[in-house]
Amino acid sequence: MDFKKVKSNSKWGVVPYRITESGRIEILIISTRRKNWSLPKGNLIKHIGPQRTALLEAYEEAGIDGILQAEPLICPLARTCIYLFPMEVNKVYQDWPEAVFRKRKWIELTKAKKMLHHSTMGSVLSKFFPSKK
Repeated sequence: MDFKKVKSNSKWGVVPYRITESGRIEILIISTRRKNWSLPKGNLIKHIGPQRTALLEAYEEAGIDGILQAEPLICPLARTCIYLFPMEVNKVYQDWPEAVFRKRKWIELTKAKKMLHHSTMGSVLSKFFPSKK
């Protein structure tokens, strides 16, 4: 993907996931200031690039760190395009920068698809986890 051709009003973030001992996929969703559920994302910080922006947003908004997939999933929303890197979470912090006004919760993939405020984000989950329910 040529990141230089991406629109300036795009957002960058992650699809944070883990696989439980029973083999089920769980997604970490976060609350927004409007009390909806979403995925960690934010505006591109040009001097650090897309991947590091996504990791920074994951830490600031959800208090997590992990391993990013190489290519983001594209989630078109109205006049914005959100690029979401699937991220296998390997660290969950007890305290994080936006902890005072965000909640986070691990939920099963099928529930995450229904709970996310933007249905297109649910569709993106189906692209990354096509055979999982």
